[in-house]
Amino acid sequence: MADNINDFRVFVDIVDAGSLSKAAVKLNSSTPALSRRLAALEQRLGVRLIERHARRFQVTEAGTALYQRAQDILTEIDNAEAEVASHGKHLTGRLRIGAMLQLGRHRLAPEVALFARRYPELRVEVTVSDDPMDLMEDELDILFQVEVPDKPDIIARKLTESRLLLCASPEYLDRHGRPQVPDDLLQHHCLCLQRGRRVLNSWRMRENGATREVEVRPRLVCNSGEVLYNWILDGYGIGLQFQWDIEQDLSSQRLEECLPEHSDWPFSLHAIYAYSPYPSPKVKAFLDFMEERTAGTADLSP
Repeated sequence: MADNINDFRVFVDIVDAGSLSKAAVKLNSSTPALSRRLAALEQRLGVRLIERHARRFQVTEAGTALYQRAQDILTEIDNAEAEVASHGKHLTGRLRIGAMLQLGRHRLAPEVALFARRYPELRVEVTVSDDPMDLMEDELDILFQVEVPDKPDIIARKLTESRLLLCASPEYLDRHGRPQVPDDLLQHHCLCLQRGRRVLNSWRMRENGATREVEVRPRLVCNSGEVLYNWILDGYGIGLQFQWDIEQDLSSQRLEECLPEHSDWPFSLHAIYAYSPYPSPKVKAFLDFMEERTAGTADLSP
């Protein structure tokens, strides 16, 4: 049985990698060794799982069915091991976490490293991206995001509250002036994110006791939060940033908040995960750890 489980893990890793050579690198093995293991699995099952030629790697219908079932089986095994191990005060298996790029790189990564030090037998995998991620499609145990999906099989746990704020470098503001009212933004170099074909240039402001949208004219547009952050820091204009991403920049005066009295863009950070009648101890342990780390704070600073 143990050999079967190991074969399933190797097969899932091969499919996830998209080629034998990439899977070999990930598993610290060799392509011929993985090819032999795959061939042995196919011979034992009596079906072709992957069509593999010099320029072709395609999972067969039988391979797709096995991949889906193997994922379910391995997840249940990992959860069972983690649940049993939790009684011994340690966790094992894998924990897969997804987050927005800026949050993942600058705030979440240090927390994950501290958590992994606490549970050395647990393998923690972090995926960060500027593109939207999906808990199920990206095969994640936990996904950190602002929006809460309206799905009955998803649980959302709020970790902290914060806000989006307008900011620019002092050098830029010294050259172009500091906006005094929201409409002043129309005369400034505005830096905007793009999501798909949509440019996020509608900025929410509070004025005279009411909330309104200011449609700014983008000077620079990109689909990367990291690029946008660097543009703002380098003095190219005014842009929106999550408060937790620039807390240190504000403290060191590398960045300056613009129109703070007109800012009206609150949000909450949620950790979402799949509902299960048998809650995963490793997911619970990590979320409890994050709540402990964020208790009483507006960001994820160490």
